[in-house]
Amino acid sequence: MIQVVIIEDEFNAQNTLSKLLEYTQKDIEIIAKIDSVDKAIQFLKTHTPDLVFMDIELIGGNAFSILDALKNISFKIIFTTAYDDFAIQAIRVDAVDYLLKPIDSDELTACVDRFRVAYKQDKKLKNLEKKVEAFEAKEEQKNLLIKTTQEQHILPLNDIIRCQSDGSYTIFYTADKKIMSARNLKYYENILSDQIFVRVHQSHLVNINYIESIILSNILLKDGEKIPLASRKKSYLKQFLANL
Repeated sequence: MIQVVIIEDEFNAQNTLSKLLEYTQKDIEIIAKIDSVDKAIQFLKTHTPDLVFMDIELIGGNAFSILDALKNISFKIIFTTAYDDFAIQAIRVDAVDYLLKPIDSDELTACVDRFRVAYKQDKKLKNLEKKVEAFEAKEEQKNLLIKTTQEQHILPLNDIIRCQSDGSYTIFYTADKKIMSARNLKYYENILSDQIFVRVHQSHLVNINYIESIILSNILLKDGEKIPLASRKKSYLKQFLANL
C-alpha cells in the first residue's frame, strides 16, 4: 500500500480529498490528516510516508515552512492549491506535482498515476541499491558455475563484465576471456537477480560495477565495449548510477 499524509487546514477540503482518495485509489492508505505547520513538522520528522498532499497556506505558516524545517525529504509532494498560473509555474520548477482546488476526481487520478510511475521507479532503485550493498558487504566472493558443451568453468561474479544472448546460448565476457554457455540469458538473469547484475536490453545482462557511462541509447563499459540500452531502462539506470 502507498502511505499518504494529507496536510490541509480547511476541514471540508481535507474531508473531500480524503474521501476521493478512499473511493478512487484502492492502493492508498491515509496514515495521517494534519491541519498545521507545527503538527506536520513533528509528524514528518518521525514518519516516512510515500506521498504527501500539502496545502500551501496552513495554520502557523505555509507548506514551505514545513519543507525548510525537515533535514531529509524522502517523500513525494503534491500541492493542493488555488494559486494562479504564475505560482504553479514556480511550483513546477521545484519538481513537484499540483492540484487546483476544488479538486476534480479525474485530475486527482491522473496526478496519482504520475506519482505511481516515479514511486515504482524509486522502489526498483532502492531494491537494486540494497543488492549492491549486500553484495559488497560479503567477505567471500561468490562464484558462478558455467557449463559449456565440453567443460565447466567457475567464474567469480566480480570478474563477469556482462552476459550476452546468442539465441538459446549465453556468452559470458570477462577481462581476458569469453565463455559460451548452453543455457539462455533468462536462466542466468534469474540466478543473478539477487546480485549486482541488471538486464539493460533483451540481449544483455550487465554487471553494474563495469558501467562507465550512458551515451544516448548505449552503455559504455569500462573495458571499452558499447552495448545497446533499452529505452524503458534508460531513466531507471541513469537514476541508479547517479546515486552510486
